[in-house]
Amino acid sequence: MSEECLYDRAWEIVSRNESLYDRWENHIAAYMGKRWPEGANEAQEVSGSDLPTAMEIADMGADQIGNHDAFVADLSEVFRTLAKGCQLSIDGNWS
Repeated sequence: MSEECLYDRAWEIVSRNESLYDRWENHIAAYMGKRWPEGANEAQEVSGSDLPTAMEIADMGADQIGNHDAFVADLSEVFRTLAKGCQLSIDGNWS
């Protein structure tokens, strides 16, 4: 899959959950960075950001993410869980 494909798929999920994403952006970034460290590390190198967002991981780290379907599933699950009222800590752990 191309980087655009993963980014587009991630953007579709984020755009459907915009208010949750705005509220939890850094928490989601930490969670996805833990789940997908290779992609997060690549995005961190390319972007220069200490904590790349989930969208930066999907964009700049896509080549390092071996299973794009699993990444998209993880991102979807984060929003489903947040929508149920669960909370993520700033370091990406469920509280």
